[in-house]
Amino acid sequence: MAKYDWKQLEKEYILSDYKSVSSFLKDKGIKRNGSVQQAVKGWNEKKVQKEFKKGSKTIEKVIEKESEKEAQQIADIKSIANDLALNIIKANLQLETYIVKKKKKTKTVKYDYKVGKPQEETTTENEEIETMDGIVDRQGLKMLASALKDLNDILNKSEAESKEDKINKYLSALEGVIKND
Repeated sequence: MAKYDWKQLEKEYILSDYKSVSSFLKDKGIKRNGSVQQAVKGWNEKKVQKEFKKGSKTIEKVIEKESEKEAQQIADIKSIANDLALNIIKANLQLETYIVKKKKKTKTVKYDYKVGKPQEETTTENEEIETMDGIVDRQGLKMLASALKDLNDILNKSEAESKEDKINKYLSALEGVIKND
């Protein structure tokens, strides 16, 4: 009877893609008998434990990657929301300010009476821009209120998703990953 390195064979089986100990032994040319049965006892359980650990680590890594992606999205949304809030503050301070443009065109015509028609024409344009205070711009106020509501909805939406929803989303993603393996 040949001597086998059972510890090495056990490691090889556990790390392999064999579905059963029988197919592994058959492939290695080892015939099953009482002493072989005793040597391979518990290999299937160890292989199942390895697969379970592998599945758990896969789940952890997928959850970690999804969490990082979601955290970055939330950070981006909050950054954009902060910029929007600053612009809303600026716009709010300008609700009573209006820009008034004054345009003045002056046309000068030099007329030649001998010929009976204009000899030279020049046009001068002057534009003045002023800011003036007036009544509150209602349409602008309405737009600001709408922007604030949208900003509030954005911020609350990112925080409103429950932990249970997130866990279900991760489990669905993992099922897809496991099925693809």
